[in-house]
Amino acid sequence: MLFIPIAVGAVFALLGLFDFWRPLEYRLYDVFLHLKPAVKESSSIVLLDVDEDSIVKAGSWPWPRGLMAQGLETLAEFGAEFAVFDIEYIEKSPMSVDRSYLENGLKSEFDSVFDDIGSNIGGLFGSLANGSVKLSDAKKYGEQLVEIVGEGKGDLYQKAAQVAIENDSYLGKAMRLFGNAFVTINLQLDKIEPPVASRSMAERFAYPKVEASVPLGTEKAYKDFIPPIPEVTSMAKGAGITNVPIDSDGTRRRIRLVEEIDGKYYLQLALAPLAQKLGNPEVVYEGSRLLLKGALVDGKRQDISIPLDDKGNMLIRWPKKKFNNSFAPHLPFYRLLEYRDNEDALVQNLKSLRDIEVWALVQGANPVDRLISDWDASEAARKAALAAGTADSRSAWLAAKETFKSDTAAFIAQGYDASVPPLVQRARALAPAADRPLYDDVSARFSSIYGNCANAIKLMDEEASRLRAQLSGAYCIIGWTAHATTDLGANPFDEKFVNVGTHAAIANGILQRDFLSEAPRWVGSLAALMLAFAVVLLVSRLSTVWQILVGLGATAFVLVVCYGVFHFWGVFVSTLGPTLSTLLSFLSYSLVSFIVTGREKDFLRKAFGTYLSEDVIDEIVADPSMLKLGGQKKWITAIFTDVRGFSTISEALDPEQLVTLLNLYLSGMSDIILQNRGTIDKYEGDAIISFFGAPVTNEFHAKMACRAAVLMKKKEAELNERFLAERMTPNPLVTRIGINTGDMVVGNMGTEKKMNYTMMGNAVNLAARLEGVNKQYGSWILASDATKAEAGDEFLFRPMDRVRVVGINTPVQLWEIVDFRSEADKDLVDFLGGFEEAREVFDRREWKRAAELFGELAARRPADGPSATYRKKAELFLEKPPAEDWDGVFSLTEK
Repeated sequence: MLFIPIAVGAVFALLGLFDFWRPLEYRLYDVFLHLKPAVKESSSIVLLDVDEDSIVKAGSWPWPRGLMAQGLETLAEFGAEFAVFDIEYIEKSPMSVDRSYLENGLKSEFDSVFDDIGSNIGGLFGSLANGSVKLSDAKKYGEQLVEIVGEGKGDLYQKAAQVAIENDSYLGKAMRLFGNAFVTINLQLDKIEPPVASRSMAERFAYPKVEASVPLGTEKAYKDFIPPIPEVTSMAKGAGITNVPIDSDGTRRRIRLVEEIDGKYYLQLALAPLAQKLGNPEVVYEGSRLLLKGALVDGKRQDISIPLDDKGNMLIRWPKKKFNNSFAPHLPFYRLLEYRDNEDALVQNLKSLRDIEVWALVQGANPVDRLISDWDASEAARKAALAAGTADSRSAWLAAKETFKSDTAAFIAQGYDASVPPLVQRARALAPAADRPLYDDVSARFSSIYGNCANAIKLMDEEASRLRAQLSGAYCIIGWTAHATTDLGANPFDEKFVNVGTHAAIANGILQRDFLSEAPRWVGSLAALMLAFAVVLLVSRLSTVWQILVGLGATAFVLVVCYGVFHFWGVFVSTLGPTLSTLLSFLSYSLVSFIVTGREKDFLRKAFGTYLSEDVIDEIVADPSMLKLGGQKKWITAIFTDVRGFSTISEALDPEQLVTLLNLYLSGMSDIILQNRGTIDKYEGDAIISFFGAPVTNEFHAKMACRAAVLMKKKEAELNERFLAERMTPNPLVTRIGINTGDMVVGNMGTEKKMNYTMMGNAVNLAARLEGVNKQYGSWILASDATKAEAGDEFLFRPMDRVRVVGINTPVQLWEIVDFRSEADKDLVDFLGGFEEAREVFDRREWKRAAELFGELAARRPADGPSATYRKKAELFLEKPPAEDWDGVFSLTEK
């Protein structure tokens, strides 16, 4: 049945080479991923989500790019290391309004200018009214007032111009200010006219240190890419590709880390900043792996080897979580904007606090003026840093901002909330009664605004600590994750995984150096072919049950080994093909074997069932090799039976009657032998030759043989009632039985074409002789001393002579089996007791007394043959005594 492993193995070997088979393998790969321990997640990776809360608080998406710029400024302030934008900026955006400045800063500027104008106008008219200014001098003061209004108008115009923001430039400058901002480039299958990839602003994104010793093996030949708008391209630190290959079942399991366009190499979006983080190593593409040669890891240079599949993709080491739970906690982007808004609100409160009249009561200059001056200086430094984009200008801005924060903290520490209100109360006490409500109002406004400032500073310090703890040195990935996003994809753990998390998984796998790889397809195909042969070879000599158990075990073993390789070494070997090949090979083999052997077993059962016991048949079915020529020596018990005077009976019947009678008789006798686990050797006319204890070993063979003999005599009586009643025979069929136990050779005797499972040896001959000896003693069941010794006390035995039978020189003690001890009545037991007494007298050679005793027994039971036989022997010895040296052994001359 060699065709089975060849056919099954070849089918699965070929299937493993076709693409349509891969989705089935991928499902098992996904199962293995679920079983494999989760990858460790780097705490340096922070997902900055433009999530639902951010949309609600900052406005609908897409946002004005100025908001992203503000977020970058906050990232710079708190020391984030990288900002990776999974957001495309390939089209220009319109101008927008700085709503925060419009609603806070600009309003304050208007209030300040118009308050000054109103104050001057009120002062002028008040002076005219009380006569301190003459009417003739009013023109001069009016001209001065006009100049003040003109200056305020010009200043307000300049301030109002700041409300309009050119967002693209702002975002680009913010990227440059941040320093390590990376953006996306969109790969294209066709050339873009005019060419884009050849432009200098796009070429700057190519990674210069790439060596490809073999072609990249790209599935899709990308010809070009669309870079971000120039304002972004010229300011970002770098860019990366975001195209993700999707497996044929729609699941994302792998990523391309390098693409080539016009001889230049571009890195994947997550790898581009990592290359800088790792010291800008040389990237060597070797087909089966991507080598980051000389990467800087923990201050030491070492190579990082990233395994690739046969198409040059890295298998992504996904976290075993949903997107929202991976790389947690995520940071909503609005918190960066909220921090800026809270800062602006604080400044407006400080300006309001500065303008309260209470500071005239405090000795020295207005302390809030310094804070406003600090803020203005930090804002000027920020704008200068945006314009210059240098490290020094950025440091100057951050230093100015720290000065503002420290001075603000020092201002609050002065405790003006405790010292100023008493000063106001003392001034109130000295003021006219009509003016005292004004002092109360001023005091209340001061306490309220001062309290707002103090609380705001405290809350901002706490938020700054939280942001710095999460963002300092962070690898930030920014993307739109709100409910309305369509940038979703299926991975092995989440059917709707937000794709921005893909970059986090890629970066994390490289940082952790925890990689997965996929063995070439031919490995799985070869395994499928070899395992098909191996499992068939393994089960070919087993029974059907063991074939199933071993086959299922082998199938499970293949699964366990494949998973073990994946678990410990991260290598996925095509598993479904080899597993199914193993399973179906042994199932097919077992099925065919079962059908073939089933027919053989049916044949054996039908062929041998008529003269072998079920035990023997079962053993032959289990091991047909028993039917080969050969024998073995075994200690067993043999039975020979014969019907007295059957020749006379047969002469009285026609052939058909004779066959019917003989079949009924032999069936009844044979059933008893088989029921007692005997084996029928052969039939010789009316005689049955059988044995017990072979071929199936049975330690109770002597007992079973004796039991069968007694039951045959009982069955004989039952059959004779029918035979005589139906006149099937002129005389009853009376069976003589000889039983002997000893060493016999049993096995298949004959030739390869014709053989018989039979027995041979002196012990067999003795059993045959004992059957014949029954004629001389008038007995029906004679057993040897060896049989009696092993039969136990279940039977009622009558001792007979020690004899030498024809062909056997060794004397044999004869025992007649009379009945089952449990079924014998008291009269029979008493009779046999009397027989033993008579035998003892006989053995003492008291012939006269022995003849009398045996005569009495014969008269008591006229049908008892042994009693009559011993009476005749005693009478004979009375007339002619045996020799003085006679040993008591009778030599029988008849068979």
